[in-house]
Amino acid sequence: MKRYHFLFCVFLLGIILCSCQTQTVESSNKNQQLEQKEKDEKDLKLSLQSSIGKEQCFICGNPAGGLLDYYYKFDSIGIIHWADRSVTDTRIREYDDVGNEKIDSGHMSTMVHSFGEEYGSIMTHSQPDRCIAESNIHLGEKDTIDCESLIDQLCQDCLDKVCEFYEDQINSDNDEYLESTGYCLIDFKTKELYTLSNPYRGYSIRDYMVRYDYREQGDGEKYIDLLIFYAPVRGEKR
Repeated sequence: MKRYHFLFCVFLLGIILCSCQTQTVESSNKNQQLEQKEKDEKDLKLSLQSSIGKEQCFICGNPAGGLLDYYYKFDSIGIIHWADRSVTDTRIREYDDVGNEKIDSGHMSTMVHSFGEEYGSIMTHSQPDRCIAESNIHLGEKDTIDCESLIDQLCQDCLDKVCEFYEDQINSDNDEYLESTGYCLIDFKTKELYTLSNPYRGYSIRDYMVRYDYREQGDGEKYIDLLIFYAPVRGEKR
């Protein structure tokens, strides 16, 4: 009788353990599903509608008083500051006002473009004869991009791309350099835009090599350290 009682207890214990394991697996699955749902809900996805067409677009159109028309004559890389839509030419190659390149001019230049109180600034050192440009993009508290302010400045394609730059930074779980979204690179030749935010650190843009990283000074001021050099295939004309 005791033997049957012992076997019954073993059988009952087995059922209890199996039930506990099933509940543990179910609980683990529920936790994983909840974590994934939270992650999906956390990922930012902007859905803004542009109010203009391509012909009025700041980047790819020809709006009245458009600033980029001047720079599109140059084969160079520029920096856009979105808060005031100003454009800085890195002057990695030197041109006259009608777009003729100056070869062996012997010029070197340092340019500083400041955007006002609580905004950042750009300091660029260029050596056109060597086709090298170095920029320090200092980040201000107000530099973080406001995508909604661009719905009447960018066509839908350009707006989506700029919003994607902001989304990538937010969804990278690193908002330490969120102000970097207020800037981007532009290839004057193709009108293509390139982010200066996470998770990227460089590009090959046609014959240009671009590398950048985030830095912080001793006083806590943050900036982007940017290096661009022109490296065409040997034997080809510049």
